[in-house]
Amino acid sequence: MSRAIIWSVRHRALILLLAAASLLRLALVAQGGQLYWPDERLYTQVLDIFDLNQSSWFGVVKALVSTQDHLGFALISAGPAGLQLALSHALSRSGNALTILPGVVLSQISVAAIALVYGIARRAGRDRVEALIAAALMASATTMFYYARHLLPYDSSMALALLALWCGLGTTRKDSLSCGAAAGAAFITYNGYWLLVGVVLLAHLFHEGRAPMRIALPRAVFAGLGFLLVPLVIMVVELAAGAPLLLSGMQRLAGTVTDGYAPEGFSVTWAYLWHAEHALLLVWLAAAFLVILDTGEWNLRRRQTATVWIVSAVFIYLGLAFSSALLHMFVVMGRQSRQLVPFFCLATAAAIAQLFERRRWGGWVVGACVAALVLQVAWNFRQPLQQRFPRDVIAGITAKYGPVDHDMTLEGPPPINPHEPSRWVLLNAQHLYHPRAPSPPLPSGILEVMRFSHPLQFVPYQYEGFDPMERQVLRNTDIAMRLIDIGMPVDPLP
Repeated sequence: MSRAIIWSVRHRALILLLAAASLLRLALVAQGGQLYWPDERLYTQVLDIFDLNQSSWFGVVKALVSTQDHLGFALISAGPAGLQLALSHALSRSGNALTILPGVVLSQISVAAIALVYGIARRAGRDRVEALIAAALMASATTMFYYARHLLPYDSSMALALLALWCGLGTTRKDSLSCGAAAGAAFITYNGYWLLVGVVLLAHLFHEGRAPMRIALPRAVFAGLGFLLVPLVIMVVELAAGAPLLLSGMQRLAGTVTDGYAPEGFSVTWAYLWHAEHALLLVWLAAAFLVILDTGEWNLRRRQTATVWIVSAVFIYLGLAFSSALLHMFVVMGRQSRQLVPFFCLATAAAIAQLFERRRWGGWVVGACVAALVLQVAWNFRQPLQQRFPRDVIAGITAKYGPVDHDMTLEGPPPINPHEPSRWVLLNAQHLYHPRAPSPPLPSGILEVMRFSHPLQFVPYQYEGFDPMERQVLRNTDIAMRLIDIGMPVDPLP
């Protein structure tokens, strides 16, 4: 008990930071947004598995390990999905009414990633102040915030990869095995973070510089064994259950990612990060240049570790860019670009700590920097916290007005809502997939009853599967969700 009290006193600032990050994510989840993205079917299929196999645990296990897309996330989602289904039956409520529950649980994984950034800085030899700055920057990153409301595998994979990095900063064989196992779990949770996983494993091999072969070889062997351990255990279970093997699902999935625009691989990362982070991106880049180019006096160990973080970010960026723009193997999207963010936060914390130690800035300078960061974070977070999503808007409007008709102000996205003869028409209340052009303008005299911003008006969302032409259409068209009164119902076509 006394040790726990001492730890809490020493880490009071970190605890407060994590508590604030947790509360913000709970507020985000409470605003809705679950099941907006098509890829959130990864969670709903786990919910279906529990619903269809209620009387057979063998059936549940077999169906879970038969999941072909990002199997690790299916296993992570099993707990929240089982709890959601049990509560929905106990309370006689539909499963959809309780989607806030898995949102609450899964949103806290990104808080764990913030804590892991602190732990990584400390295990790399940095002091508490620098580690706290790194964690604060991670908590301030919009790219690490807005996905927390959605039931997607990205945060889970990121947290596992950061756990692997934390383990990999150790030097024992147990650390090597743990690093490889966590990295393997991160990869099967979301295959798109393969570059992050690769960087983590390389960092483990070389984090103390050029290690002699007698040190590097055992590290590589035990990390490799750990990396293979998780998929091998899963495949043994798959063989025992008669389920399809993990590798076949990965091969199939790799060939299905065709959205986006491969030639913009070198630029899309920076465009996405700018629209998500704004001035915070400029701070990250300035810190990176300071670490690399500054000729002033530096703490040697701090500079070495900061250089490792920058090299890691550059490696991931170039890997994304070359595999997309030159090799046309993958398409870079926002969710892949955010792999750079933890390394930017760690390197920037090192640069900030070095500047404050070198120049002994006064308290007013520190206060001004904190105030500027808080203002930028408040500006960046305001739109995600204010967003409304089609599912929630439809539920609210039909509760007040009854059944409404649906239409869109864009050509291209296939309609997913049925036609209803009604004087009320709700525009754009769905995911606007592959827009081609604006629809003809609405007749004059149409009465607009209410308006909500569409999720895709949050610009970072436009870097998830949209090409440059589609983004231009989205930005040049009024895609807000609007309820209009057309004055008389329109019968459906025969």
